[in-house]
Amino acid sequence: MIELKSIDNKFEQVLASPSVGRAQKILQSKLGLWLIALISFFESALPIPLITDPFLIAGVLLNRQKTVLIVFITTISSVMGGLVAYFSALLFLEVLMQFMSAGMADDFNVLVSGAHTNTFVITILGAITPIPYTLVAWLIAALQGSVVMFLWASIVGRTLRYAIVGYSVYRFGPAASQYARRYIGLISIAIFILVGLYIWY
Repeated sequence: MIELKSIDNKFEQVLASPSVGRAQKILQSKLGLWLIALISFFESALPIPLITDPFLIAGVLLNRQKTVLIVFITTISSVMGGLVAYFSALLFLEVLMQFMSAGMADDFNVLVSGAHTNTFVITILGAITPIPYTLVAWLIAALQGSVVMFLWASIVGRTLRYAIVGYSVYRFGPAASQYARRYIGLISIAIFILVGLYIWY
């Protein structure tokens, strides 16, 4: 209890700073959801050092009554960004294939043949675990994985990930990041084990 109060006090001190105060006003305004959506989108669409979770946490802390809406918008934006990454990689691959010799193209097609059957599993890994989701989208496109399976796995994985963060914030307040990391870590370990068993089988 004392530890949580200490965390709450530190959080209030951080909120008191001018820069955080401006961010707080934006997140509390109508532009707040758009800001989180854009951050979530670009984190998934581009390989940039941008993390959605802190903004999601701040958004829920400042608008707890909108937790479900924030999680929903964050998830949809992230999935849309993943689709952009997927189709961008697919377009790049098609252009690259035009410069390959016939033999190289045939070898590549043999290499990726059958990879679409693992699209759901690979995507789930990137959608929930700390593995960069953008890189997973590129990998699925390079392996010519099913876009439908990629989409479904992205929806399931991203929903689970952001729902954990959103619920943790709603339930535990400023200390939520610790609980969210713990839950996501445990789920990530479980998924790695299941995938390992799946591949072994």
